[in-house]
Amino acid sequence: MELLYWFESIRNPFLNTFFSAVTWLGHELIPIALICIMYWCINKNMAYRTGFSFFISGITTQALKITFRIDRPWVIDKNFTIVGDAKNAATSYSFPSGHTQSASSTYSSLALCTKKLWLRIIFVTAFVLVAISRMYLGVHTFKDVIAAMVLSLLVTLIVFRVMEKLENNKKYDIYVSSAIFVISSGLIVYSAILSSKGIISADSLEDCVKAAGAGIGFAIGYYIERRFIDFSVKAKNIGMQIIKVAVGLCIALMLKEGLKLIIGSSALADGIRYFILVIFIINVYPLIIKAISGKKD
Repeated sequence: MELLYWFESIRNPFLNTFFSAVTWLGHELIPIALICIMYWCINKNMAYRTGFSFFISGITTQALKITFRIDRPWVIDKNFTIVGDAKNAATSYSFPSGHTQSASSTYSSLALCTKKLWLRIIFVTAFVLVAISRMYLGVHTFKDVIAAMVLSLLVTLIVFRVMEKLENNKKYDIYVSSAIFVISSGLIVYSAILSSKGIISADSLEDCVKAAGAGIGFAIGYYIERRFIDFSVKAKNIGMQIIKVAVGLCIALMLKEGLKLIIGSSALADGIRYFILVIFIINVYPLIIKAISGKKD
């Protein structure tokens, strides 16, 4: 807590605004949008690597949260204060940091995907700043962010090493998809058992089922796209790429929010909602792109 108290001592309006903005780089919307852009327009294999890193580390983080069940800093120390409304996005338990995991897995993957040093520096700086922002805002301890960062970097390195060997041979697709499906399903079962015994809160269960639903969607979507869709990321010009991204992200956002009105916001409903969202991103929208362009990689 000493480090958090130091951050608390240097808070000022400028830094409050700066780190409140920086922390959004770790919110799920930004990494998912970046993965969509890469997947729809740049390089599918690189998007898959980034996506696997993002979802596997996310599922692992949620499993660790409900296993250790460590309270947030302001719960541990009643005298500690946080910045503004940072508490609103700080759901579930504190260890490890979900925002740091999200940023570290995404931006470290992007750093590995580029050979340009200046871009690598930007991506590494991005996830380090997100980690610092979580401590500055007062929602995580150093232990929370460093564990999330180490976990995410380890998962990313493993994913990239494995996918280098497997992604060019489609006979392994079923094994890759099955592994992610089993891991995701395991989190649902594990969190449901803990919830049924009153060990974890409803918010924690929802976060776990969301992550698992997205993971299952990614596992199934990966296999379907690789085997049956195989759309092209190419477009006639940059203008068409911009339109492709803008339309796709708008529909995805409407699905994410609109489905709440249709199926509600229970843990099960959230899992289904995130599953549908990921299937749209990986399968449905690429089918639309392929139908319009008539191209194949």
